[in-house]
Amino acid sequence: MKTPEQPSSPPRAALAALARMLAAPRAGNVLSVVFGLLFLFLCMILPLVGKSAAHGSGSPGAGPMDTLWKNHLFFSLSLLLTLLAGAGALYSKILRRRADGSPFPKATAGLLAACVLLLLCYVTGLLKI
Repeated sequence: MKTPEQPSSPPRAALAALARMLAAPRAGNVLSVVFGLLFLFLCMILPLVGKSAAHGSGSPGAGPMDTLWKNHLFFSLSLLLTLLAGAGALYSKILRRRADGSPFPKATAGLLAACVLLLLCYVTGLLKI
């Protein structure tokens, strides 16, 4: 008695199609550029949660900003978005490396490491020193 062939499940097929799309050179390049621009933006908004925002500007009567919690929320969301874009870019470039043997993405990995270091400094409170 013949057994019918079991078709691949739709989620597996969708994941395989997504992996093929991410392994394309253009996808990795676009994600890397987006990641770089988000990191640049993150560095530009870093003073919102830095020393002057937490302790005041140093002039007499100046204290912490009234909207400090909003700044922390915005910076946290921006940092999370930057980390997700960086992880996606690195994953895409590693998939491409497996497919065609292209070199390891040192710049993307280095920028992602810098972003993780920024996250650790932010979480531990080193940005407020």
